[in-house]
Amino acid sequence: MARSKGVTISVKVPINWESMTERTKQRLRQTVGRDTRVIRAYLGIIEQHENKLLTGKNRDRIDDSKLNQLTMTVLKVKSGANKRISVPYDFKVRFSRISQNEMAECQQTAVALYESYLKLRKKKGWNASRPTSINGSRRIPRWVFSQRFKLIEKKTSVSRWWLDIRDALDSVREKRTYHDRLSIPLKMSPFHLNQIRRGEVKAVQLFIDRRRKWWVTIAVRITLDESPEQNLPVAILGIDLGIEKAACSTLLTPEKTRETRYFVQRDKVTVIKKYDRFVADLQREMYTRRNNKLLYDRIAERLRRMRSKRERVAKEYDRVLVRQLLDYISELSKKYTLYVAIGRLKNIRMRAKRGNYQGRRFRGMIHSWAFARITDSLKHGLAQQGWKVDGKDPRFRAVPEGWTSIMCWKCGSKGTRPKQNYFHCPSCGISINADQNGSINIAARMLTLTKLLHSVRGLGMWTRAVVRGTTNRRARLKARKKISKKSSKGKSLLSKKEPTSGSGESAAVHFVQSDLVSSSDVTGESDNDPAVVRTVETLSVAESDVSAFKQEKEARSSGGIPSQ
Repeated sequence: MARSKGVTISVKVPINWESMTERTKQRLRQTVGRDTRVIRAYLGIIEQHENKLLTGKNRDRIDDSKLNQLTMTVLKVKSGANKRISVPYDFKVRFSRISQNEMAECQQTAVALYESYLKLRKKKGWNASRPTSINGSRRIPRWVFSQRFKLIEKKTSVSRWWLDIRDALDSVREKRTYHDRLSIPLKMSPFHLNQIRRGEVKAVQLFIDRRRKWWVTIAVRITLDESPEQNLPVAILGIDLGIEKAACSTLLTPEKTRETRYFVQRDKVTVIKKYDRFVADLQREMYTRRNNKLLYDRIAERLRRMRSKRERVAKEYDRVLVRQLLDYISELSKKYTLYVAIGRLKNIRMRAKRGNYQGRRFRGMIHSWAFARITDSLKHGLAQQGWKVDGKDPRFRAVPEGWTSIMCWKCGSKGTRPKQNYFHCPSCGISINADQNGSINIAARMLTLTKLLHSVRGLGMWTRAVVRGTTNRRARLKARKKISKKSSKGKSLLSKKEPTSGSGESAAVHFVQSDLVSSSDVTGESDNDPAVVRTVETLSVAESDVSAFKQEKEARSSGGIPSQ
């Protein structure tokens, strides 16, 4: 039987803790505490016998049958099978107040945690974070599967929606076949109901956060409709992320560059800077009190709350941006067989360290930029719409963004950026918005990496990108090692003033490229730039009617407005 294609989403619903009885509260705490002890015990045994339990081609999975041979006795067996009277670690005796099904759910939760650790260890080595230690204090909830819980709608004064789960604490001890039930009231909103109704409820998880608030996470499996592909023209959407200018997208078709859209969140920049100032003031006051040996507990608590509030505000603005991008992609998907490429900023935080002579403001700006969260959210949203986001030739891909902001999309030469949002190529003379130039290069890089698109015939940028991807005629520029001024080794006898950039010249000599502020605008270098205004009469894209003046007008708009 073929495996069904779909995507799993999680819906986080708060528990109506105030409306619960004291007995229900106690039962819930006891159940989660018991599950935590069982899961920790499984993790300890898996860690101790890791070499015996590993299986699979890559040795990154845990053999459940071997784990059962270490922990579970078997007395009732089929004819011809052997009984297992004794095991090294008898969990049935050690944990006497848990049912067989609950034990299996705890085991699956522990195995999933350890397999995630194995995959992480394969990437990061032994520095990867290990599963929670046996003596830790944090609670680990188990996943309860759909056969053993129910979502019930009861129109009561306490709550309308209830979670009905198994309560086996007393029934197992009394050796009863039918277990007691535990009803938990939920604070279900219309948003939660709409998300749950999108698919089939598969599992739930009860947990308590750091603020001692109880939640229920509901796993919903959404089945994707495999509708036949329509015979639509192919297009690639390149997305260049920024900080103050949230994103810039350009649509690339085999014939020409169609349209550019800017996504600006000026309110986010203002609000985040305000919270950053609040955090800085509280940090300064806390350090001053600590150095003077004064009490600073209240200041530290205010600082924690302010940091959490800033993070929540930033996440909310990122959700709005992802929603705008998804709506725009859905709109384009009606007219094109669309592929989406987004820039992957690799090792950008490694460059924003002390000693790089960029300043404290630059380091704070880079470290507060959640570009990975936007990329992952966009990938998850497209997966829910049935897009292929993994495997061979996916329709969504995060491509390397190196050199896309300094290389001319038209001729491939290295250009200059006299101002933050202004790109000029001295080779072909093109002058366009720097973010637009980067988004076109990102789309072309997606074309190079996707073999399915190499057979599509096109003109201009499309043909050149395919040729570069198949024949690899143009090598990627690399930064050269700095040579001391005193040494004559490596010095050229030719004139240093060249009209164009040579193929062997390093892009690292351009300070704007090494300066990572090139990913967005900075204060003081707005779109009202004289250098940009002088490009009114120059068409920004070949075979397009979009003037540079109209593009800069779009850049000043608060949201995405396509160029006509």
